[in-house]
Amino acid sequence: MNVQTDSVVLPRWRDELTAYWKDDGPRFMHIAKVAVAVTLAMGLCMRLELRAPGTAMVSCVIVMMHQQSGMVIARGFYRGLGMVCGSFAGLVIVALFPQQPLLFFLALATWIGVCVFGASYYRNFQSYGFVLTGYGTAITAMPAWSNPYGVFDNVVFTVSEVVIGVISACLVSALVFPRRVTPALLAAGSKNFSELLEALHTMLGRAPASAGLKPFVDLISERAGIESLRSGALFEDPSIRLQHPVLLALDRSFLDMVAWIHALHQLKARASADAHPRAVAAVDELIDALLAIVPDPVQPQIVTLDQVQALCSRLAAFEHALPARLSGTLASLADLSPHQRQFVATTGAALFFSIADLRVLCSSYLQIRTTDGRPWPQSVIQALGRFGRTRATANRVAALIAGVRAAAAVSVVAAAWLASGWLGGSSAIVAVAITSSLFALVPNPTVASRQIFVGCLLGWAAGFAFNFLVLPHFDTFELLALSIAIFVMVGSYLNTFPKTAILGLGFSLYFCFIVNISNPTVYNPSAYLDTGFALLVGIGTAAVAFSVIVPRAGDWITAQYLKQIRALVATGARDGALDDLLFTFELNLRDFIIEIASAPTDARVDRSRLIGWAFAALEIGRAMIQVRLDTAELGETLPAKWPAVQQAWLTATANVFAQCSPQAADAALAATVEALEALPLVPNITVDAAMLTRCRMRALLHITELTLQDGTLSFWHNVGKPA
Repeated sequence: MNVQTDSVVLPRWRDELTAYWKDDGPRFMHIAKVAVAVTLAMGLCMRLELRAPGTAMVSCVIVMMHQQSGMVIARGFYRGLGMVCGSFAGLVIVALFPQQPLLFFLALATWIGVCVFGASYYRNFQSYGFVLTGYGTAITAMPAWSNPYGVFDNVVFTVSEVVIGVISACLVSALVFPRRVTPALLAAGSKNFSELLEALHTMLGRAPASAGLKPFVDLISERAGIESLRSGALFEDPSIRLQHPVLLALDRSFLDMVAWIHALHQLKARASADAHPRAVAAVDELIDALLAIVPDPVQPQIVTLDQVQALCSRLAAFEHALPARLSGTLASLADLSPHQRQFVATTGAALFFSIADLRVLCSSYLQIRTTDGRPWPQSVIQALGRFGRTRATANRVAALIAGVRAAAAVSVVAAAWLASGWLGGSSAIVAVAITSSLFALVPNPTVASRQIFVGCLLGWAAGFAFNFLVLPHFDTFELLALSIAIFVMVGSYLNTFPKTAILGLGFSLYFCFIVNISNPTVYNPSAYLDTGFALLVGIGTAAVAFSVIVPRAGDWITAQYLKQIRALVATGARDGALDDLLFTFELNLRDFIIEIASAPTDARVDRSRLIGWAFAALEIGRAMIQVRLDTAELGETLPAKWPAVQQAWLTATANVFAQCSPQAADAALAATVEALEALPLVPNITVDAAMLTRCRMRALLHITELTLQDGTLSFWHNVGKPA
């Protein structure tokens, strides 16, 4: 009987251990690789007799925050680049202001503020390069500011140590049981694509008319995360660089598809409330016909490539048959008023062009997984050409505030140092520079800086025990490496969990920084305690600055977000050059939506209203830009009075966002109705490109009309409804 019980229990334990290793095995593998990289960098620096192996160890810890090798290499590349630029900037500042503390610290604070501005202005790993440029300047300049003749030597040693740390981390990550980014990128893309199709069914089929914007916000946020993975995959897989044009087309069609789903959801909701039952039935029939051919991945189910290929064929057939189907439906509703038939015509046109975007999305999705993309020269040229457009122009006010905040925090610590003559003040300035730069990019910098404070405190305590109780008993490098690895592995393990990631990073980073293994090792407890206290003061000052100087949850910054959202439509959509304007506009609105959704919760911030504003701007701005594009395409085939009508409509619609008043909204609604009358429905539809483009213009105008009637936006409450 016991033998039989044991035979049942053993497989159960084996299954549980297998499941546990599947979940936590990658974590243990990662922390072992971090320990190997840190000890390797330390050993190389000691062998080459560099002054501060701790700098290389810190570089390893920061670069290996991610587990995938591509992300590590990307982070390492921009860390090295940023450190070189920061070291050069430190060299220049010291050379310009030798033995002039006030001017030196003003220049240093201003430079760090500029770098933090750049870090907040750009996205992905470009921003990390600015971060490193900022606090790399402090690391280079602070130890040598009182001895200008030693700054060049300090630059050489610091850059050498950072390069050794980066190379050690990249080699270990890429060669020792590597975890590649590309599979994670493709898996995340498949999940995001499946969730888009699920959202299509949910928002157009299952969700009530009052459903909120959360599904759209989630889709957009996940897409931004995929772009971050792609930035890492560029350094790991050449095929990703070759496929850059395809990935760009995928991003564009994805954003367009999200916008169309939202527009169709709003259109269906308004039709259900205002349209004749027969018009509502016709709208539902058109939408249901699309949903019938789109896979519905209910639950966590990934759409297969075969399903996507089949969907492409079905979409092409549906798109070809839709104009005739729409013509027959409108003919059957000839006895209804033009306003009632407009619901059906708008739905049909929106479906037609959303299907076109969905086909591009499916085609790009398949091409990424089955081909190698375009030739190398085209991909490189396009990538270089788009670098300047990777900036988040919509966030310039938030970026400026982040820069001013960082400069103010550095200035406060520098002033305290000058006033007190504190020996450890240089470490405090380095800490406030690191914290102000590194955490200006996170959703909640106040909480992040508090966690890094606790991590630094724990690293300080652990480092004291290691430095003065354990280290004096070591007489071999092997024992030193083993003991260092144990502490680093603890912090790296905490770093693998989202809730304790920053705490673990702070522990490992500041443990390596404070312990500061050097050639030769110096036994100086008082200096150690002073350095740790200085680091805590610097981190605490940055945390206070994040909480006090225009916090992200404050009402002033919220007003600035709203002001810039309005400006995108009031000026950009109306007057901007049409070359790639639509994609840039959508990217800016996407950045705003992500920024608002990730901001800390605060009672003063009506987040749902801000997101509603962003989607209203997205709908109306897209309509304005696309109507301008379609007008340029159709040219003289449009009515003679259309140019004047269009200009009046553009001006009135832009004034809604510029003036923010019910009167402007009433004027815009009247101009929209006049524009619809200037492009009347054609009784006998002839299926050609011009007709379809004209239908899209009417659909966009009608969607604008419905958005202007949205009573959830404060200054639109007085807008009336058409009869």
